[in-house]
Amino acid sequence: MNPDVESLVIRVAIGIAALSFAWIIVSLVVDVVRLVRGALTTRTFMGVVARYLVASATVVPVLQSGVTARATTCETPIDEADGSPTWLTPVVSGVTALTVVSARDLVRRRRVTETGVVETGIFEMLSDADLRRDEFLDDERPDVPTCVPPHDFVVGVLGPVCVTSADGERVRFARLRSEELLVWLTLHPSKRFRSMARADMWASPVKDSTFANITSDLRKGLQLVGGDGSWLGVTLTDEMPLSGVVSDVDILRRCVDHARRWPEDCGVEALRYGLSLVRGTPFSGASYIWSDSTGLTTDAVMLVVRAATMLSDMCAEAHDVDGVYWATGQGLLAVPGQEDLLALRLRLHAQRDDRAGLVAEWRSYLRMLAADPWSDGAPSPAMAQVWAELGGHEERSL
Repeated sequence: MNPDVESLVIRVAIGIAALSFAWIIVSLVVDVVRLVRGALTTRTFMGVVARYLVASATVVPVLQSGVTARATTCETPIDEADGSPTWLTPVVSGVTALTVVSARDLVRRRRVTETGVVETGIFEMLSDADLRRDEFLDDERPDVPTCVPPHDFVVGVLGPVCVTSADGERVRFARLRSEELLVWLTLHPSKRFRSMARADMWASPVKDSTFANITSDLRKGLQLVGGDGSWLGVTLTDEMPLSGVVSDVDILRRCVDHARRWPEDCGVEALRYGLSLVRGTPFSGASYIWSDSTGLTTDAVMLVVRAATMLSDMCAEAHDVDGVYWATGQGLLAVPGQEDLLALRLRLHAQRDDRAGLVAEWRSYLRMLAADPWSDGAPSPAMAQVWAELGGHEERSL
C-alpha cells in the first residue's frame, strides 16, 4: 500500500478510536454524577460499568495498535517501556466505579447514623369523611415525568372519585351522573359509545333527553374550569369522542411501565409521581355498579401494590429508608393491611431496632382487622409468623 495512504488510514483509525474512548469516559462520568444524585440505581450503574469495561477493552487495544503502526510507518523507533498496558484502562474504570459506589453508600449510612432515628410515621386508617376533604386533592407532587401524556383534566379514582384540572382545580358538576359518565368514558377508551355507556351505568333503560342533559352538564362543568374547549365531542352518531382527559390509573400504569423498562431514566421519580396520586381505596365513596363487575377496582388495587413494591425495592437498594416507608405507606392507603407491604415495614422497623415503631405498626394492623366485618380479628398465619420472627413475644414488656 502507498505509505501516504497507509498513514492516512492509520490516523483515521486512531481518531475514531480516540473519539470512542473519550465517549466512554464522558458517559462514565455522567453516570457517576447521576448515581451520586440518586437518579441511577446501584445495580443499573454496575451494569453500565460492565458495558464500559467491555467497550474499553475493545477500543484501547485498537488505539494502542494504531499508535504502534503509525510509529512504525513513520520509521520512528518504539520504546517498549513507554505506554501503558492494554488492561490498565479497564481496570482503572472498574476500580473507580466500585470506589464511587462504596463511597456513596458509606456517606448515606453515616448520614443516617448522625441524624439518628428517621421520622417515618405510622400508617393510620383515614375515614371516608377525611378522604373527601379538598386538602387531600391538592397534595404537592413531584414534577410531571415525561412518560405522562399531555392532558387538561385528571379523573381520580385512586381514592375518592374526583375530577381535577392539570393545575389541581376541582371540577364540579351539577349532576352526579355527569361525573360518573366522564369517569366511565376515561376508563373505557375502546368503548366510548352512547349505547355502551347507557347499558353499563343504568340497570334500566334511560330516556334520551335525560342522557342528553347529562352530557350537556358534563361539557359545561369542564368548560367552567378549562375555559373554551371541546373535550367531549358533539356527534350525530353513537360515538362519544373524548380528548385531553386521563385517569390517575393510566398515569400510574405509564409510570410503572417506564420504571420497569428504563429504571435508570428517572424511574424512581416516575414512580413517586404516580404513587403521589394515590389518596385512598380505589373508587371509595362511589357506588358505581360497573366498577366492580368489570374488575376495574381489582386492577387498580393490584397496580398500586405493584408500584409500591417496585419503588420500595428501588429505595431499599439505594439505602433510602424514608422512600421505603413512603412507598409502602402509599400502597397501604389503597389496600389497608396488605400483608406484603406491611411485612416489609415491620422488618424495616426491626432492622433499625425501632421497637416502638414495630409495636405501633402491628397494633394498627390489629385494629384494622378488628374493624373489618369480614375478618375474624386474628392475623393470618403468614403475618403471625413474621411477628414471631421479629420478636413479637416481647410486646407486653414495652
